[in-house]
Amino acid sequence: MTSRQPRQPSERSAVVNLSAVQHNVQRLAELARGRRLIAVVKADAYGHGAVPVARAALAAGAHMLGTAHASEAVALRDAGITAPVLAWLHTPATDFEQALRRDVRLGLNGWELDAVLAAARATGTPATVHLKLDSGLGRNGATVEEWPGFIERVVAAQNAGLLRVEGIFTHLAVADEPQREAETVAQLHALSDAVRIARDAGLEPTLIHAANTPGLLGAQDMADPDLVLRDAVRVGLGLYGLSPFADRTPEDFGLRPAMTLRTRVANVKAVPAGHGVSYGFAYRTAGPTHLALIPLGYADGVPRVATGAPVRIGDRVYPVVGRIAMDQCVVDLSLGGEPASSSSGVDWSGAEPAVRVGDEAVLFGAGEDPSVTQWADAAGTIDYEIVTRISPRVPREYVNAPDADGAGTAGSPADGATWTLTRHPDTAHETRVLAERVAEHLRAGDLVMLNGDLGAGKTTFTQGLGRGLGVRDGIISPTFVLSRVHPNDPNGPRPGGPDLVHVDAYRLDSAADVDDIDLEDTVDTCVTVVEWGTDKVEHLSDSRLVIDIVRARGTQDGPDSADPTAGVRTADGEGPVDLGGSVRSGGSGPAGAAAPTSAADVIRALNDEWESEDQLSDEPRTVIVRGYGPRWANPVQL
Repeated sequence: MTSRQPRQPSERSAVVNLSAVQHNVQRLAELARGRRLIAVVKADAYGHGAVPVARAALAAGAHMLGTAHASEAVALRDAGITAPVLAWLHTPATDFEQALRRDVRLGLNGWELDAVLAAARATGTPATVHLKLDSGLGRNGATVEEWPGFIERVVAAQNAGLLRVEGIFTHLAVADEPQREAETVAQLHALSDAVRIARDAGLEPTLIHAANTPGLLGAQDMADPDLVLRDAVRVGLGLYGLSPFADRTPEDFGLRPAMTLRTRVANVKAVPAGHGVSYGFAYRTAGPTHLALIPLGYADGVPRVATGAPVRIGDRVYPVVGRIAMDQCVVDLSLGGEPASSSSGVDWSGAEPAVRVGDEAVLFGAGEDPSVTQWADAAGTIDYEIVTRISPRVPREYVNAPDADGAGTAGSPADGATWTLTRHPDTAHETRVLAERVAEHLRAGDLVMLNGDLGAGKTTFTQGLGRGLGVRDGIISPTFVLSRVHPNDPNGPRPGGPDLVHVDAYRLDSAADVDDIDLEDTVDTCVTVVEWGTDKVEHLSDSRLVIDIVRARGTQDGPDSADPTAGVRTADGEGPVDLGGSVRSGGSGPAGAAAPTSAADVIRALNDEWESEDQLSDEPRTVIVRGYGPRWANPVQL
């Protein structure tokens, strides 16, 4: 969870799968054939989040990071990232002194050389630089004509100890158009000439780089791949699992899209034929139908002109109709309606709609979700723009990060989790609602393990799971019976769904004890929820959801120990309870009750106290959801 995320389950989010980023880095490194990989995280990592993406890329083997602005590089330093970072787009207002103090490598184009040298003198820190050649793109970089004079000035500065030339680079203009390979080759030959001039003048650059994502991917089909691969590749779009080619998909290159843009349906209503949709009535319904309102619009970064772009709701895909507004767009449920994995359509006019308020709506993602390319085509633009323009108003949610930071924002693959999601419900009601959303993804045979101190909210969470599964009301803690079965309610929201088996494994010492309560008899036909089950129930299934609930703060914190009597004292306040005997009487117990007189009474009193707190407390919680095993290969959408 980051500062860009809300403290409750999100209404809309851009879910960034950092394991996909890592996979893409590794795949691109394979295609680079041993060259160093510079991971470009400019523009907030193309809208994906610079710091999480940078960490994931480095963990996967990237050697260096690339940004446009020095301020972007400094922000990475502020986040604790120490890997080499190169920034190449400057203005007279660029703080070169700060960049040098923070060990930021600088791309030099010519005009800024004097300002960088002044910063080196002021800080006493020689600049590490990459010299940029304008080999024909017409943007930054010294032109072929300016290059010899530029090199003379750089050599003088290096001899004066004010800078060190680490690299020389250029940027390719038409590498995403393979039919124009001759123009790309001409740029690459210009780079070769520039490097020769620099070396003849006494410079010794070790990193020559030209290949962007299309350059790297296209190199595989070139007669001389080494001409473009050089010493390093500088990749951006490919990190995020997108293809720069109009006729080739990410999957063609073994890449995985990292971002899923999703929300929940905000309204569904029946309308007659001829009903207008959105501003200007640019669209009117052809017949009686249902309209679904999607609460994402151009203020969220959805292109206003992308009418006709696809939205997946359930297992069907519908086109956006009418003009996209600032905060919302609309789909007509009688149009398209093609299953995500099929080309056949279905006409929902005059029928009960297959879409309900609260259903998840995915604008783009991976696999069966609509693609970024489809949205780019609808908007008349490119993949790069679609993901980069997603507004900060849309929370970024990160799954399967390589470096857990202690706040639950990222999952650590070291413990075997496939992915991790973190939410921060502020109230007991929000905790139950979050659990209901988890329940939407559960089916018979699923194992859910709940961890958390007494009073954390495990019973509250299980009540939400039960409500979402459609079992009968009355879920309470199973502390004294070990296991309770809550049957499906045939009149509830999921008639015919699985029963819920609720287990408290605290008093069970081992997996063998679990076997004694015969969970194997029900695990395949029910959803099994186990509290205190770590190292006791994992053998029941090859997949599981593990949910940790942490009380962030409050007026009365539960014990830190797993022992339910830890920190509990007898009525006279003298010493902890001895579970082997009785406790002293007198005084008053929790909530003014009579003092407990036996170990069982102590546990019951504690359970009643914290269960009551579960029902009433509105202290914030942190809920961390982790998926393990093949059943949970992909993160749930909450």
